Amino acid sequence: MREIKPVNNNGSIQLKFSVGGKRYSFNPIPGGQFTNHRDYKTAQAIASQIQNDILAKNFDPTLDRYRLTPKQPIQSSTQASKPLTLLELWDYWVDSLNLSVATRQHHYRAIRQQIIKANPDLLDTLWLTQSHLGASTFNQRLGYLKRCYRWAVSKTLVTSNPYDELKTRRVYAKSIKPFTSREIKVIIRGFEESAIHYAPFVKFLLATGVRTSEAIGLRWCHVDFDQGFITIQESLSRDWAGNGYQRVRKETKTGGSRHLGMTDELRLLLWSIKPPKPDQDSLVFTTVQGKTIDDGNFRERYWVKVLTKVGIDYRRPYTTRHTTASHAIDQGTPVTGVAYLLGHKDTRMVMQTYGHLVNRPDLPDIPIG
Repeated sequence: MREIKPVNNNGSIQLKFSVGGKRYSFNPIPGGQFTNHRDYKTAQAIASQIQNDILAKNFDPTLDRYRLTPKQPIQSSTQASKPLTLLELWDYWVDSLNLSVATRQHHYRAIRQQIIKANPDLLDTLWLTQSHLGASTFNQRLGYLKRCYRWAVSKTLVTSNPYDELKTRRVYAKSIKPFTSREIKVIIRGFEESAIHYAPFVKFLLATGVRTSEAIGLRWCHVDFDQGFITIQESLSRDWAGNGYQRVRKETKTGGSRHLGMTDELRLLLWSIKPPKPDQDSLVFTTVQGKTIDDGNFRERYWVKVLTKVGIDYRRPYTTRHTTASHAIDQGTPVTGVAYLLGHKDTRMVMQTYGHLVNRPDLPDIPIG
C-alpha cells in the first residue's frame, strides 16, 4: 500500500489516496497552510490515521472521522475582553498557543475538565490544592497554570499570578519490581496455555524491552531477517484527538530510531508467525480478529487474567520493559547500551531508574563468626 502523504495544493494541504478502487481527495484542515509546520504535522497525523484504518479495515468512506473544524482566528489580548473566570482565561491562553489537535486534547483538555468541574474564579487556588491528585499530576498541572498566568500578566489580562506562591509536591520514586527468570517462564507458559494468540506478543515485549505502542505498531517492513535486526522507528499511539481507542502512527517517543539485533530465539519467534507472503505494511502483532491491538483491552482481558491464573503478583505490561533493562544490566550490558536498547537519548533516565542495579558492590567480608 502506498504511503499517504500531505501534498501542496496551491498553498493548502491535500490528501490523495485510493481505497478499493475509489479515489479520494480532500483538505483535512480547512484554512490550514502547507507551509505551516504545525498544520503540516497535523495533516501527517491524519494521513497516518487514514492509513491505519485502511489496514485495519476500519476506514470511514465519508471522511467525517478525519476532518477538522475550520481554524478560528485567535483574538488578540486587545480584542479580548478581560476574563472573569479561570475557565475563560485558560481558553484564551490555550488558543494563543496554536497547539496541534492531539496535543490540545491530551493534558490541556484534562486540566480544562477539572476547571469546569470546580468552576473557580481568577484568584482561587483551593480547587487545585484540595484536589485528590497524585504528586506528579499536581506538579504538572501547577506548571501549566503558572505559565498560563504569567502569559496573562504579560497581556494585562490579570494583575498577579496566585499560582506562583504554590509549591510543588514531593514525588516519591516507585519501586520497580522486574520479572525474574522464573516468573518470565511462568508468564509465557500461562499465555501459551490460556491466550496462545498473544504469546508471541508477550515474548517480544520481554525480549526487546520496546514500548508497548512500538510493539503494537511494528510492521513486517521493520523486520530484516537477512541482516538479523529489527528497526524501531515509529509507534501506534492513542489518538487523544479522537475517542481514545483510535490510534495514530507517529515517530517514537524520543523521535529517533534504533536497530535491535535479533537473538536466535527472537528470530525463530518472528519467523514462526510470519505469513508466507506478508504485506510489508501489515502489522506483525494483531488481535485474534486481525485488528490493531488496544493495550487497555489486552491488559484487562488477557494480561490480568493470565497473571492471576499462574499466581504472579500483578504488575502492568510496561514491567516487561523494566525486565529487559534490569536483565541487561545484570548480564553486564553497559549503561550506554541499555539506554540505546530502550530508545533513550542519553543515560540519564537509565541511571535514574536503574542506577541501584549498576555496579552493585558486595558487603565487605567482616569477621563476625
